[in-house]
Amino acid sequence: MNFTYPELYYRIYPKVMDTIGRYLDNNEYMENLTEEDIIRMTDEVYEKMVIECPEIHEDPVERRGQRRYRKIQRVFYGRRRLVRDIITIILISELLRRRNPHVTFL
Repeated sequence: MNFTYPELYYRIYPKVMDTIGRYLDNNEYMENLTEEDIIRMTDEVYEKMVIECPEIHEDPVERRGQRRYRKIQRVFYGRRRLVRDIITIILISELLRRRNPHVTFL
């Protein structure tokens, strides 16, 4: 089968690979990764995405509707949060793939 990923994946993936590559140059062992490292790498990729696609950081619905969503106490997933979640998923799956290259995660 020949599947095509969404365009957003093709924009995020190279940035994730670059970030992981630079991180692993400074830290040889992936076992030393902490949650803070993952958050830091996610932040770095997200900032690069905002430069490339500023609209992901400026979601008018996210700003306008936040108060209403707090009142009904449900989680609001705006552009910012969705893009950060996608970055984190790709980042973690790539780190896991590098740790065990014989298993497919995504």
